[in-house]
Amino acid sequence: MSPFIKKIRDSVSGVKPKDLIYPGIVFLFAIIVGIIFILSTRFIARSIDTAFSGDTGKGSSSLNIENYTLVSRKLGISTEVRKESANVPVETSIPSAPLATTTTQVLDKKAFTLNILNSTAKSGLAGAMAQSLESVGYPKAKTGNEKTLYATTTVAVKESKSAIGEALINTVRETYPDAVSTTSPETALFDVIITIGTK
Repeated sequence: MSPFIKKIRDSVSGVKPKDLIYPGIVFLFAIIVGIIFILSTRFIARSIDTAFSGDTGKGSSSLNIENYTLVSRKLGISTEVRKESANVPVETSIPSAPLATTTTQVLDKKAFTLNILNSTAKSGLAGAMAQSLESVGYPKAKTGNEKTLYATTTVAVKESKSAIGEALINTVRETYPDAVSTTSPETALFDVIITIGTK
């Protein structure tokens, strides 16, 4: 017998079954992890292939009309089948419209409520603006301070008072050329709110 085989035989004969428990458990665990890894990679590969191929293997899908009807009722969607409309001849002549007459409407500068707020650190700007507007025919304004600092002067006008807003923004721009106009909600306390900004 060769010395190499004899050496292996001596080392194996010295091993007791009790000494093989932990290495056996580790070996078994490695085999289980390997099998799970192989199965999971196959599953992931198949899922990716199915997702990118677009083939679900179920054939064409159809609409479940019963479920569609239930959902459409809850959402308030009509389920009636629309019939093709028949071609109905439409009269192609255009009736002549009456000529519009131009009327000049006189703006009543006092027919709205006005609030002027100063958002800057400089005191007296709202009062000065109120006096300036009152001197050219606008109503007496309520003045105060705005807690938030505005970069530009803003004129917020209710939509129902938009006619006066155009004239008012032009007057405000004489003092604050960068002033902008916005629309305020109809529920606002004042018809027009001017917020004086740094520009």
